[in-house]
Amino acid sequence: MAKNRRPTQFYATLSTTIVLVLISLFLLVFFHSANITNIVKENINILVELEDNQPSGQVEHLKGYISSLEGVLPGSVSFVSKDEAVRIMTKDLNMPGIGDENPFKDLISFNLNSTAYSESRIRDIKSKVELEKGVLGLYYENESVDLIRTNLEKVSFAILLLALCFVVLALAIIFNTVKLTLYADIKQIRTMKMVGAENSFIKNPYLRDAFLMTMKAVATVAVFIGVLSFLLMRSGTVFEEIVQWKYVFLTIIICFVAALAIQLLTTNAIISRFLKMER
Repeated sequence: MAKNRRPTQFYATLSTTIVLVLISLFLLVFFHSANITNIVKENINILVELEDNQPSGQVEHLKGYISSLEGVLPGSVSFVSKDEAVRIMTKDLNMPGIGDENPFKDLISFNLNSTAYSESRIRDIKSKVELEKGVLGLYYENESVDLIRTNLEKVSFAILLLALCFVVLALAIIFNTVKLTLYADIKQIRTMKMVGAENSFIKNPYLRDAFLMTMKAVATVAVFIGVLSFLLMRSGTVFEEIVQWKYVFLTIIICFVAALAIQLLTTNAIISRFLKMER
């Protein structure tokens, strides 16, 4: 077979690799979206505002009562005094001092398990907690979950759209690569047909090359995904909780199947059409 296939094969492999990288990023975001949303849910603080000058015994009673409620994360219930609230606002949020008068109230903060985090469950907890002595009200916000979910959908759609564009580009490059190779090898192909070679025999070298290109692309993407996932899981950030190896391996498997479909099916279809024209 012709030696001038190497440059075109390189571009075909490169384009397939780019497609697989984009597909893998889309799949990683898609598979981990539920996990990301659950982590966000479990990190949203629900606040119980208390009346001023509550005795410590009543505060402990309220903490114990809230801890006993279904869906509350163990160990997440904590008391935040009004003085601590001032320090948080002035230090962590870089706000100026508020003077002598403290506008904050004492709070009890807690979090819910992701499976229990829902509007109906929070309203049920709210109705119960607000009946307790010394409680002014229970406050929560659900916009963070909806915002995260919306942003994940937007990012996934953008990556998928970009991947589809590169799929078209990859198919065009593969088409041109195979066509150029076939025309370069046309004398050998015609000779093989003259001596009665079957189409499957003629196709084999080209399909083998396509398979090798697929393996190179998949291997590159597998290394990329593996290294990226490892670094994220060792980053000391929230990604340690998000990334799961089972989804990483599933992504690699899907990329392998996609690469086979892109390379082998396209190559086989082009060669079959070419051989029909050479009858």
